[in-house]
Amino acid sequence: MEKESRPCGRPSGRMKTAKIEIAIEPDIKQAFMDALRVEGKKASVEIGAWIREYIKNANTEA
Repeated sequence: MEKESRPCGRPSGRMKTAKIEIAIEPDIKQAFMDALRVEGKKASVEIGAWIREYIKNANTEA
């Protein structure tokens, strides 16, 4: 059976395994969430993508 392709979020079959918590000012959080909502995006998906890109760049610089 083929795995279903989705436009966002975790790939099919991949489990959520950990959380990262951040502390930011409420007005910054609200502005971020509003901007994502307008773009039709989810915070966890975007932050996860940023983290993966950061790791990729850090590994290529080493």
